[in-house]
Amino acid sequence: MKQALPGLLCSLGCLLLAACDTSDPTQAVFVNAYPANDGGPARNVILYKGWWSVAQLTEPVPPSAESDPVRVVKGTGFAYALLAPGWDPESGAPPSILIPVRTRTELTAARGNTLQIEISDATTLGNCAAGEPLSQTDADLITQRIFPAEFDNVVYDAATCKTVPRSDLGAAAAGTTGR
Repeated sequence: MKQALPGLLCSLGCLLLAACDTSDPTQAVFVNAYPANDGGPARNVILYKGWWSVAQLTEPVPPSAESDPVRVVKGTGFAYALLAPGWDPESGAPPSILIPVRTRTELTAARGNTLQIEISDATTLGNCAAGEPLSQTDADLITQRIFPAEFDNVVYDAATCKTVPRSDLGAAAAGTTGR
């Protein structure tokens, strides 16, 4: 039995090495496909944050630019993002408006390749200004599960693409129940 153990370990090691298709990392790049506007930051749409599979994009991406690559695992799924229309990243202030969006179709990252995640009105749902609001279920997933810190004190209404302070909802609910 002692002689069989090294042979078994060697065989197992060879199988594990063969299972790895490539030494190249699997990555994703978020592409802000909204055009840069000559009217300045107030007229631009910034890609504030993004999420795909297991990776979060944390650095804002200006119009007509792409993010640095982020490491991901191979797989298929929707990508999610937060748009910050009219926000100037240089201001130091957080965005006053955030619009959650989801890709129209699931995207696939193959092992060792770089997935290009294009964010625009043509490739996503959620921007009411483009006439493509999210379902409330999708909006709740994005605002409560994927990016909860950004929507901590507000509730997002997918039909209007607007947020309401949680404190206002409590007051409204109290008013409708006669309290």
